[in-house]
Amino acid sequence: MNIMKKATLAAAATLLLATGGIATANTASAATSISCAGREYEQGGAPFKPSESDKHFGFYNGYTETPSPDTFSWATVEAQCLLNTIGSNLTVDGYYGPKTQDAVRVVQRGESLAQDGFVGPDTWPALRFVAW
Repeated sequence: MNIMKKATLAAAATLLLATGGIATANTASAATSISCAGREYEQGGAPFKPSESDKHFGFYNGYTETPSPDTFSWATVEAQCLLNTIGSNLTVDGYYGPKTQDAVRVVQRGESLAQDGFVGPDTWPALRFVAW
C-alpha cells in the first residue's frame, strides 16, 4: 500500500473514532465521561420526578437488557446514572466494569436479590425503584 493510501486510511480511522463511529474494546480506557446531570430535571431546572412508567435518565428505559462488560452500552450508561443517584461514585462511560458490578451488588444485597453484579430483568426494577 502506498504512503498516500495509508495516510488517507489513518485519517479516516481517526475521524471515525473521534466522532463515535467506531467503538472498540481499546477505546474503553479513553472513554469520556457522559453526563447524567439535567436528565432528572426539565423545563428551566424545575424539579421533575418521572412517572412510575418513566423512571429513567433517557439512555435506556427497559428491563430486559443485561449490560456486557466487553462493549459500550447505553443500558450501562443508564445503570451508572441510576447508581450514582444512590451514592455510587462511578465514571459514567458506558462500560460495565468491576466498579459498576460492585455497586450493583450493593443494590442487589439491599433488595434481597441474587448478587451476581449484573443488571438484568430482576435488578432493573429494583434499581429504578431505589434510585427514584
